[in-house]
Amino acid sequence: MLEFKPHPYTFNSTVVNLISEISSLQGELNSSVRAVKDDYQISSLANIDAVHYSTKIEGNKLTRDQVTKALESKSKISLNHDLHEILNYSKARKYILENHFPKKIDIDFILSIHSMLLEKIVRGKLKGHFREAQNVIKDSKSGSIVYLPPEAQDVLPLMKGLLNYIQKSLIEKVSPLILAPIFHYEFVTIHPFMDGNGRLARLITNTILTSGGFDVQKYAAIEKQHEKNRSLYYQSLRSLQAQNYYDISIHQNITSWIVYWLECLKETYKEALSRISPFSQEIYSEELIHNDRLTKAISLFKRHITIKAADYAVMMGLERTQAVSDLNILLGKKIIEKIGGGRSTAYRIIK
Repeated sequence: MLEFKPHPYTFNSTVVNLISEISSLQGELNSSVRAVKDDYQISSLANIDAVHYSTKIEGNKLTRDQVTKALESKSKISLNHDLHEILNYSKARKYILENHFPKKIDIDFILSIHSMLLEKIVRGKLKGHFREAQNVIKDSKSGSIVYLPPEAQDVLPLMKGLLNYIQKSLIEKVSPLILAPIFHYEFVTIHPFMDGNGRLARLITNTILTSGGFDVQKYAAIEKQHEKNRSLYYQSLRSLQAQNYYDISIHQNITSWIVYWLECLKETYKEALSRISPFSQEIYSEELIHNDRLTKAISLFKRHITIKAADYAVMMGLERTQAVSDLNILLGKKIIEKIGGGRSTAYRIIK
């Protein structure tokens, strides 16, 4: 029976410095002062980003605006594959984050989250079960095979070994900043499912982080950093994988992946803090800080790429004259800008 052995890494100065920087950023996050309603708005924005960018990496064609509208819709919508994918990811993410953070990351937990991710997308043993057939990773452009994961018969022992290693390391107080990227690499290298491996890996790494008090996922999404430079994301993985799982040396050092992953996490923290600062610092005028409706409007513009005046009125439940007044205030404060003209006039936040 094949035995799981974690690949080695080097605890070098780059890794140490990144861990120190991220720990400091988490401290800033902990010490920031925010109202409950602000936390909710920022968390909503983080969820939209996580859902959109994680599914986009895997080929989901919905735009961020479409994802936002689908997640915020209170009415029934016609569901297709892409919509099921984003709604499932959001459900699984919220399940982990808000309700059922596990005491132990074990096989049952992994299978239950996978089942949630693939609900109404696949049937039978293709969801909630480890694969029973060989799968391959192909180049999206050429269609050629770039990586061959282990055979199906080896998946269960490898996954048991990986999860035992993670659990043992958490008990031994190994930093989650090290364990999260290790899990991500080892999981997608084993590739235990026919579909959903990348999405599940990204969800579980967030779980590992949160277990150690690194809760940035509430405020920003590391998934966004991976998708921003998707080629680097895949290159960082592929450079450490042979074409065949069984050809990967047990001595393969994965420090370069850990550094890449921690750099992404650091950028995620920076984005989280930039989102919090308008609510905790006097960047906006007192008129905006103490106006709940305009605060909500700013959050709305952060979630949507562009909004027309009529749509803004509907979203906010306002008469057109009040909606126009709000937009003029935000324009005057240079928080939003007008684009287009005539009937196509829309507004967007100034970044």
